[in-house]
Amino acid sequence: MWRKGVLLLCLSVALIGDIVFAQTDYSADIVDLQQTGNPVLAKLYVSRDKRRIEFQPASGKRALISPLRPPAGQKDPLEVDISGVGKVIILNIADKTSVLLEPDQKFYLETSWGDPLPSGLYIQYVYGFTGDAEDFCPGWIQRIKSDGATCKKAGHESVDGRRAVRYEESVDGGTVSVWFDAGLHALLRRTSNRTSTELRNVREGPQPTSLFEVPKGYSPMPPLGGIVGRYEPE
Repeated sequence: MWRKGVLLLCLSVALIGDIVFAQTDYSADIVDLQQTGNPVLAKLYVSRDKRRIEFQPASGKRALISPLRPPAGQKDPLEVDISGVGKVIILNIADKTSVLLEPDQKFYLETSWGDPLPSGLYIQYVYGFTGDAEDFCPGWIQRIKSDGATCKKAGHESVDGRRAVRYEESVDGGTVSVWFDAGLHALLRRTSNRTSTELRNVREGPQPTSLFEVPKGYSPMPPLGGIVGRYEPE
């Protein structure tokens, strides 16, 4: 089970180590396709080498996580669930730093890039993808580095009015479908046996620089709290 969970996570995060800057600035909503009314889980803002994600009430308790090494003698990885509801995370890809904002308390936490980080449900929406959208599989297979991993192109479809390239990724029995927008270099939809999400209301254009800065009046954040749990694939 541990191996399966880790490899399913790889379906989402294998691209993080080789991220390209956004080709087009845009904002969009990440929505849950499995809930009635498709509620907005998070609002995403992209400006070349910066990202801002604002978690909404529907995002739930596992929107942000802090990964931990497994205890000595144990194989199962652990995570600290930091909720995410009402929180904002700003990532600077160029210098690999991030800032976590608590708007209600007007706190901020500056940290090295990747801890805390969006959970697997959100992470590829935030980081996008590398390579050619029309020839995605070879690079993905190389980065996964897992025997038996497969990837196949499944054609072109429309996602919320945008042209997308669909792929089916599979590793160790877990399968994820992904739809990519070549122009935005962005993930538009992601479905697995557990979740189904989509990027909607894409609005292309320059984003205000203030979105990617710590607002005036914020103070350093006290130590984060959370619940430690075992990783469960999304």
